[in-house]
Amino acid sequence: MESETCPKIKKVIFYTNIPRVFRTTQIGHFYEITHAYPTILLSEKLDSETENIIADKKLFPRLEKIIPVHQFTGEKKGLFAKNRYLYNLAKDAILKCNPDIVISPSDIHSLFEMYLLRFAKKIGALRIIIQPSNIGDSKNGEKFVDLTNAYLRFPSFLPLKLRLFLTRCRKYLGHFLYYWILPLLVLERPFSGKASYILRKGNIGMGDSDYLIVFSEKDRQLFLKEGVRPEKIYILAHPLARESRKVFKNFFINISGGKKAKNFILVLLSSWVEIGFRRDNCHLISREERYKKWKETIGLITGFFPDWEIIIKHHPKDKDIERSRLEFEPISKNIKIINPKEQLDEYIDGAKIIIGLPLSASTSLYIASLKCPRKPILSLDFHREILGDYYKNFEGIEHIDSELRLSNILELIKKNKYQKKLIKKNKAKKFKDTVELLNYLYKIKHDNAFYGT
Repeated sequence: MESETCPKIKKVIFYTNIPRVFRTTQIGHFYEITHAYPTILLSEKLDSETENIIADKKLFPRLEKIIPVHQFTGEKKGLFAKNRYLYNLAKDAILKCNPDIVISPSDIHSLFEMYLLRFAKKIGALRIIIQPSNIGDSKNGEKFVDLTNAYLRFPSFLPLKLRLFLTRCRKYLGHFLYYWILPLLVLERPFSGKASYILRKGNIGMGDSDYLIVFSEKDRQLFLKEGVRPEKIYILAHPLARESRKVFKNFFINISGGKKAKNFILVLLSSWVEIGFRRDNCHLISREERYKKWKETIGLITGFFPDWEIIIKHHPKDKDIERSRLEFEPISKNIKIINPKEQLDEYIDGAKIIIGLPLSASTSLYIASLKCPRKPILSLDFHREILGDYYKNFEGIEHIDSELRLSNILELIKKNKYQKKLIKKNKAKKFKDTVELLNYLYKIKHDNAFYGT
């Protein structure tokens, strides 16, 4: 007995999550979806350039409506008022739009997404999570966050073991408030799954979702290790690493050009500038030690390329960059520190070399490796610190743990002798685009309902 013909997908809800994630990754999926299905966009406040592009009906022909969310952007509300606002917004979006599919980057990280997926489940909608960026080992992430909070949130005269104990207590209180108290306050049952971003337990795909779409087999294995069930995971390459790469040319990313004609090196600074911790013994890497090594490294780079411009970009969350100006600009007249809020797209395209200074765990390096696979992209780990080896053995990015190795590579680049191992194409990919995969997953859902499984 064969199943009935799978019903047509009538409407899709798509949530942007953090604007930076939407701009660099999710918009590629969104572009494909709006060419196939009527789509409602639940949107954070986007930059004006992205807003103008989304308004172009030729690029997004079946985008029906944009509903502002303001979970991460817009007017700030108190925790309890914001909780009720997000609950009501999620409920209204599902009940009024009545979607067949709901797509989001996460099912565990934010209240809005958790409420949205819960209401979507109640009406029988297909709930899909699409991996928003590259991921790392959550155990190392947990260790780094716990040590950072122990040093920054408690007096230094307390023993470290006591500070770590208080950090864990604080963490469990936060989890209880976020996943239990807040939903109970809007008369919803708690979010009591095995995953918690506050406790750094589990990962996306372990909440109220049906499927998790990941970039690669490597990512699939990482998610399996985190506890996601294997039958939930499907692979679809990042939009920049497959045929849909061409659609970004219609947006804001200048794939073939660049911001400047002059040779320049793009240097990325992590948002975690305060402190770090060594991998072997968890000893503190102070802010002063961090800046000292940054200065030495920038001086080394300018020594190899004295006539090139060095463009330094802080993480968008960094507000105070005056110290960087005082520390780095005297090194060379060619050093320029740009606004942390400025978009990286064209700088990535135009740079001859891209370097992530310690702590180098920025997702921008990953995006750069997809956009510019032939370009030297270097991730520095001179302190051998926790999370410092984030890009070790990562295709398309060179992990460097000593000044000597950096010098050797810069010398090769200067002499045009540097040869980069190109990212291998995965010939086993089954789905050519987001639409094909969504149709496949929707048919599975329909067939399971038809057979009562």
